[in-house]
Amino acid sequence: MDYTILKTFDQVSEYVSQVSAIADKNKRAFGFMASSAYEQMASKDQLWVAVNNSKELKGYLIFGGTMPTLKVFQVYACQSVNGHGVGRILIDALKSYAREKNYHSISARVASDLPANSFWERMGFTIYRQVKGGGTTRRTINIRGYSLDDNDLFGSLIEVSRGVKPTGPVLDRPVYALDLNLLLDVVKARQGYQKVIKIMQVGFQGRFSICVTPEFNKEIERQSANFSDDPVLRLAGAFPELNADGDMSSIVESLRGIVFPCRASDRKSAQNDESDLMHLAYCISANVGGFITREKALLRACNEIKDQYGVLILAPDELVLDDESLDVKNPLNSDFSFSLCSSKQEIEDFLKDFSAPEIIANVLSKHNSADLTVDIYEARLDGSLFGVYFFQKPTKTTSIALAALYVDEGCPKSLAAIDHFLETSLRHKSGYAYRLDLYIGQGQDLTEETLRKKGFFKSGDHFVKVISGSFLDANNWGRFAKDLKTFCGFTIPNELPSKKELTNTGVCFTDASNNVEVFSWFEFESVIGPRFVLNPDRNCILVPIRENYANGLIGNVTSQLSFLSSHDKSLLLEKAYFRSASKASIFHKGGIVAFYVSGSGSLQALIGFARITYSDVIGIDEATVKVDRQGVLSRNELEQITEKTGKLHVFTFDNFLEFDNRVSFKRAKELGLISGANLVSPEQINLEQLKVLIGEAFDE
Repeated sequence: MDYTILKTFDQVSEYVSQVSAIADKNKRAFGFMASSAYEQMASKDQLWVAVNNSKELKGYLIFGGTMPTLKVFQVYACQSVNGHGVGRILIDALKSYAREKNYHSISARVASDLPANSFWERMGFTIYRQVKGGGTTRRTINIRGYSLDDNDLFGSLIEVSRGVKPTGPVLDRPVYALDLNLLLDVVKARQGYQKVIKIMQVGFQGRFSICVTPEFNKEIERQSANFSDDPVLRLAGAFPELNADGDMSSIVESLRGIVFPCRASDRKSAQNDESDLMHLAYCISANVGGFITREKALLRACNEIKDQYGVLILAPDELVLDDESLDVKNPLNSDFSFSLCSSKQEIEDFLKDFSAPEIIANVLSKHNSADLTVDIYEARLDGSLFGVYFFQKPTKTTSIALAALYVDEGCPKSLAAIDHFLETSLRHKSGYAYRLDLYIGQGQDLTEETLRKKGFFKSGDHFVKVISGSFLDANNWGRFAKDLKTFCGFTIPNELPSKKELTNTGVCFTDASNNVEVFSWFEFESVIGPRFVLNPDRNCILVPIRENYANGLIGNVTSQLSFLSSHDKSLLLEKAYFRSASKASIFHKGGIVAFYVSGSGSLQALIGFARITYSDVIGIDEATVKVDRQGVLSRNELEQITEKTGKLHVFTFDNFLEFDNRVSFKRAKELGLISGANLVSPEQINLEQLKVLIGEAFDE
């Protein structure tokens, strides 16, 4: 018999109640899900129904998730069609959809005691980890995944940009704006309010940032007549508010045709419609990741809004539907630490859960504490091991470093662990170019996303990054081109591109099959970082930073840099520097800065380079939301920096490269790098001065 898959809301709406009833009867397999969630997922075209020729429901599929992984929440086939392949038809359709939308994998959580595991095995979904289920069932959950390898192009650094391009930091934490109705769900204890509370709990732990739009507070003012003394609504005013400059009217009108194409402007609920459109317009203008709402019209328009503007429309049930592994009970001041490996057996047991490949297991089994060529670090939260990083240093004969990074991404501190371990690997200095081969666990979506943005590309079952041993210029570019060909089989131009070529085209990479992918100047320096290109007209900004701030942002700068005992933010791959808005115009994405540690202490010296990843003059609320992952200053400290306009300058930076030899203030003056009596504000130096600084700072 032939089966048809219905995918759009108009097609599946009549089956939603039937799906809800089926799921309710199969709670042991699917877990509990509020009845409203099924209509929400149907509104987003993420509830698919398989029907026979008589239009009778014979199976369904519910899925969601964000890039790069689609997540299957439920798949079901009626007993009357057992053996007819309905489940396979649904999953095969999902695989095609994932390929079309450029997802990299599909995952599913399946209790280990369910017969459904054999189905998932046949579908090609392998187990890449097991976790403990909820406290009531105490079951073991198989985390299964299917990799869409054909979507992993050799570079995978360039993502398709549609609509508004992101203007924030490279490694920004996801930012989601809340609909006021979700707060009212909590106030009135309406169905599903527990999901809203969980979203806030997860947000407080750092998985994503929560904010509101200016329209949010306008709605509160309109609601004040009914809730004039409600403490929750008063508290809502404390959420960070997006700041979007400019006229929203053009965006609103464009959205109106997408969200409410047939609604009259004088209808009874027209004010609510306008409010919904304003929420979205602010999200689009401020370039946030998504808007969390239960509004059906917005959910139904989610695909077109995402395609045109890059903003996700998320239902609260979808955002936390399968995140039972997220422990929202851990206190925010939990004991969080990084250290060298303390228990080899515990490390080996931890890696078994991630199915570490034989090449990693073999090196680890032979490792002993006297081996100085291998470093093994661990990350713990409240004493429990949740992350392991392994690094086998390169040798000049092989020019290859072997590394592995395994992190339980359900841990609230997983983001810091990923950043810290990768930062550690990029700080290694060799004096020669080498290839870094890095293995990660399957399903580490956050890790994979970070690797791609930091210049790693997929190669078979692992990731690869080329580490340049020197700053690239016209003299050594050809040598690097040969190294790149030897290490990875990629061909780039034999001569250093001009500044105009780098600016207007970038660098073309050609693989062995003559496939070409173009990397922008910024992306190319992500590939070779933390070194950079010394092309004509390249300059550098000398940036003063007080020693106490430097210790929090970069590490212990008094002697050698140390990460293991520093402020959490110093562990991150991308960090933020806040200052007054003066001279903000000289900072731009891709520019190079050299930090000068100043103050009354003994250390007054230039200590290292970094690359600017984002620069803007913004308000405090926007700084709190957009650079929350990177910053080290409190809101009170930010307020002291702001000018009368309430604005401050923030730039984020990555690729911090510590100098071999710190350059004292006196020496910098002698070299002609510092013009004034003291360095109290940023100063630019030209290419020739930059080369002098490099010659003084590095043993090359």
